[in-house]
Formats: sequence, C-alpha cells, structure tokens
Amino acid sequence: MSNKAMGFGDVRIEAVDADDEKLLAAVIDLGNRNRRTLGFLPHAAFRQAAQAGTLLAAVEGTRFAGYALYGLPADRIRLTHLCVEEAYRGRDVNGRLVKEISQRHADRLGILLKCRKDYRLEKMWTRLGFHARTEVDGRGRTREPLVVWWRSHGHPDLFTDLEFTALVSAAMDCNVFADLHSSYGRNGSEETKALSAEWLTGLLELVVLPQLVDEIHAIEQDAERRTQLNALDRYRRPQLEETDLEQMRRTLIEAAWEDLGLELPRTANDLKDLAYVVQARAAGVQHLITRDAGLLELSPVAEKVCGVRILRPADSVVAIDELRRKQVYQPGSVLGTALTTTTVPAGQEQQQMVFLNKPDGEKQKAFKARLRDLAARPDEWSRQQIVDGDGRLLALYCHGIRDGELHVPLLRVDENHPLGSTLARQLLFLLRQHCRSAGAQVLRLTDPKPQRTLRAAVQEDAFQPCDADLVALVLDLITDTAAIDTHACALATRLGLELPRFTASLPAAAASAVEHAWWPLKITDAELPTFLVPIRPKWAYELFGYPEGILSRDTRLGLSREHVYYRSPRPRGERAPARILWYASTDKSASVSAVIGCSRLDQCVTDNGERLYQQFRHLGVYKRQDVLDSCDEKTGQAMALRFSDTGLFPSTVPLRRLVELGARYGQKVNVQSVFKISPDLFRALYEEGHRLR
Repeated sequence: MSNKAMGFGDVRIEAVDADDEKLLAAVIDLGNRNRRTLGFLPHAAFRQAAQAGTLLAAVEGTRFAGYALYGLPADRIRLTHLCVEEAYRGRDVNGRLVKEISQRHADRLGILLKCRKDYRLEKMWTRLGFHARTEVDGRGRTREPLVVWWRSHGHPDLFTDLEFTALVSAAMDCNVFADLHSSYGRNGSEETKALSAEWLTGLLELVVLPQLVDEIHAIEQDAERRTQLNALDRYRRPQLEETDLEQMRRTLIEAAWEDLGLELPRTANDLKDLAYVVQARAAGVQHLITRDAGLLELSPVAEKVCGVRILRPADSVVAIDELRRKQVYQPGSVLGTALTTTTVPAGQEQQQMVFLNKPDGEKQKAFKARLRDLAARPDEWSRQQIVDGDGRLLALYCHGIRDGELHVPLLRVDENHPLGSTLARQLLFLLRQHCRSAGAQVLRLTDPKPQRTLRAAVQEDAFQPCDADLVALVLDLITDTAAIDTHACALATRLGLELPRFTASLPAAAASAVEHAWWPLKITDAELPTFLVPIRPKWAYELFGYPEGILSRDTRLGLSREHVYYRSPRPRGERAPARILWYASTDKSASVSAVIGCSRLDQCVTDNGERLYQQFRHLGVYKRQDVLDSCDEKTGQAMALRFSDTGLFPSTVPLRRLVELGARYGQKVNVQSVFKISPDLFRALYEEGHRLR
C-alpha cells in the first residue's frame, strides 16, 4: 500500500519554536516514551535546544512525525536524540531529519553520535550516511559498549579524535549517588537518571569524595549499604591535596552569613554539606551535583570561596558544553592568581616529583633520571616552571630546538589543581609562540608519559601521532589553499604523516579549524570573514598587555589562550567563526590608533549584562560593573565576543596606513564600530603588521 493510500502526505522539517508549546510538548512526549533507548533528557534541555535552533521536528500537516535534537560543540555537530513516531517509521523521516541538520550546518566538519552496540542499528546508521569509527565503554549499570558513528561533511579534518576528551569532573552528594544506585525507588530520582545518558559518555565524569563514602558506611540497612558500597568501585576517587579543610569550612560559614544571611550550621546536615564543598575544592573538582535544597542554597558562597559550582542534575546536563569550557579555559582565574614563570633552579628534582604520572605507571626512578638528564644539559634545554604565590609548583616544561623543530621532552601540570587544564592548554599555545619565534614549523612533544590532562589538551590542538611522539604544525603563512596544500604535503612526507588534501574554497567552520590546528596560519581564499574591531587602550592593555606601561598592572602570569570582549549590542554583521583584527583607539590614557593583532572569533552572544557576566566571567579581566557599563542604556544588553589564539603584530599598522590600504582595495575604513573587511585588505594589513621595520 502506498504512503498516499495510507493517508500520508508530504512531511516537512522545521525548527521547533520555543514558544510553540504544543509542538514542544509533542517532542518531549515522544522522547519520554522512548526513554529506554534514548536515555532521559530534562525538559529544560528540549526548551534550550529550541531556543538555540537545534531542535528540528518532522511534521505532516498538523501531525507530528519525529524530531532530532543536537548540539554544536566546537566545529562539529553532536546528535543527541533522533526519534520517529511508530506510524511514520520506514518512510525515511529520520533520513530527512539528518539531511536537514547537514544542510543547515554544512560548514561544520560532520555529525557525531554514540549508540549502544546491542541496539543492532548498524544498517540504519549506515543508510543515513554514518560510518562506525570506534567503540567506547558506556555508562549506567551495565556499561554496554557504545559505537561512535560519524557522518562527514567532506571537509579536511585534522583532528585525530571525533570528540574532545576533556571531561567535566563533578562530585556527587549522597542523594544523587543513591538516585543512581539505590536498590529501591526514590522520589525525584528521575532527574538524576539523566546523568546516566549514553550521549554523556566522554563528556561527564562523576567522582566520589570521602564525605560520600562516610555517609554510605553510615547506612543502617545492611543490604542497601552493601549495594551502594559495591557501586563505589565504578567511580574515580580524586586525591585531596593537603590543606586546612577546617579553616576553609569556617570561611564558608562566615561568607554564608555575610552574603546570604545564613547562620550555619543550622543542623548536622549543614556540616555534611560544607564537607562536600571543601573536599571538592581540595580535590580540584569544580562542580558538585545535588538535589538537596540546603546545599544548592550555598552555591554562591561555595563558588566565591572555593571555586565550586553547585548544580542540580538537570542543570549539569543542560549546560554540559558550557561547564566543560569553563573547566578547561579559565584565564580569568590565572590572571587573578599570583602565578609566576621562572627558570628551574638546579637540584630541584625532588620537588618536581609532584609531576610523576602515577596513573600511567611512571616509575619514580625513571622520572627522576629524566629530570636529571635534562638539567645536565642547560645549553640544549630551556627548563621553566610555574609557581603560585605560596611557592606551589603548578607546571613544569622544557623545550629546545633540534633538527629545525621545537622539541618538548617534558610538559607536566598539577592535575589536582583547578587550573591544571587551563595551564595545559595555555602552555601549548605558549610553546606554539616559541616555535614561531624560532622559525620552526614543527612542534614535537617527546614526553614519554604525557598526563591525561595533557593528552586531552593536545587532542584539541590537533597534534598528530608521529612514531612515539606527538607533533603539530606551526605554519607562519598567509596564503591561498593551493599553496597551503603543497606546503603541508611536503612537510607530511618528511614527517611520515597522513594529512587530508585541501581544495578551495573552505567553508568558515572548516577554515577556522585548520587555522586553529596550524596556528598562526591564515588562509586567504577561505569563506572565513574578518572584522575590524575597535578596542579602547585600557582593554587592549588588560587583554593583551599592549601598549606596555599605560596603567599599573601586576606581574601575574597572564597567558591568553581564550578571552571575551564586550561591546555595544548593535549588530554590525559579526558572526562566528571569523577572524578579528584589533584596532586599538586613542583616549586620555594612551594614544595608539593602530591595528595591533589578530584573533579567532569563536562566539557572539547578545544578552542581558548580568547573564553575560555570569556566562563569561571565567574568561578574563572584566568585572561585573565593566560588563554592565558596556550595556545599552535602553535594553540593558551587550554583545560578548569570545575569541582565542591571539597573535600580536610585531609592527602595528597606524591609522594613516590603514586608511591608505583600505582605499587601495576599495574600502572606506570605519574605525568607530565593527567593520567587515575584504580578504585582500585583510591580507595587506596582516602582512603589513608582520613586516619588520
């Protein structure tokens, strides 16, 4: 019987409007009915996806046929839910939904999903254009293997792994743990079940603190106590650093009274809540998940005093990509900490043993011998360390030029420190800058026991396995796609790497990913726009340290891998991904009036000033009032530009020369607001900024 005979007409695909309560309810109902295979997703996640435009529905007339819910992390697409009403199965509704996602985001590298192997859906995913790439262990009680599927959009992909492996680490309180592992039903536990969803595999790591273990041991029912104790073995128990937990607890109590008007402890349960917070801080865990109202009430002071954000299970699932980014990129925290970089003194091997990679089986004797060997050759290796204001070692790295490459035989961070992931990523960028300054095109990590934190960081920087090492290309070029392809092929042949071929014209997302992977490369014929963004000297100094000495500025370590800049909410065509050329203006504090550098534009967000501050305060130097001062007086809104991988020009381009070059390429330059410039003018300005005078 034909589809028309069955009463079916044309099915259309449309984005679900967040205000369309009827359609949104139909989507949520279908998801709930298929929870066994899809996994539970909080209602807030559906609404948030609708607001972001990443929830698509298949509709026939007034009948609802199915939906697809997805996310847009970095330069790829993560398919979270794909579900079709039973009456519409077999009509390629799922294929229509997937094709629509690809068409809407054709410039992204592709679509990623994870599906349990025992669902036996290989034929369906293959029919939809996906290819199985690998298998990973699943979540939940059974840990059923998951197949990782990938639908490529055909763009050059330099990343060896489909999804970045930097996990959001979150501690659980006893209620959340019991929701997941109790032998009996618990009221309200449905929300917590979302933490076991298979799509969170590789994104969220739940960890156990000593307070949770103590509370499980205190369970009176023998059978229930044993059930939960047995479940503890599934989770990592991070080591607590030596710190004065009691003093930290007293500070929390004082802050609770001063900031919230809460006189603690009100009950014995408050003391347990405080124990979770201080132990999370000592374990270097920045997130604590709970359904306990009393503990959630302490979230503002927990974040202020200990840097621990307290979340409901649903909130942690909905904001997983935001939480991950905040965990691994915290330059604001780096700037707010008295960190310094110094040369490693002689005879410090014993102190450096804190960087021994025990989880990967590194032996003390071998590590100490490596430290001594590097120290014995100061003419060959530059050894640096990062310490905080109390003299605690946070990072250790060593580099030197060999055979025209920058070799890094040692790169370690304190993985138990909240800034460990941030320092890892920013040190990689610092090493890229060293590589560029030395005129080397290859950055080679030869550390035989790279830490988990470093492995995640190098993956995001598109390092490639090369024999026993990890290498990244550092291409100080501004040229077209054909020249880049020729140059990269020659390097790949010499190194024994396999790289994709490049053809013009690369779409924006793919081009931005390539420029990130091979920074400071700039591709002149890609579909990647460039915007000239004016910035006041005060913020040019705060963000980039330029110009030097215009204001009093402390000497804290200010490694800038990712930052945010706030401006008027009136749009000037800005969109991400793109490039930014920074034009530092002139005011009473300094006279600059020049183009000073180039960054990668990763995100543009227009919103209420307070919400923007909360979303991006981990990124930089702006205080709450600074953000509010950037807001439009009538709407109370501002625009946040999240940017990364900034390179300052060796020679700034003054306004006079900027205007001259603009006229040469047919553009009347406007430095009063954001201004889109042509590819030819971008190339001319970039080359002018790198011309040695």
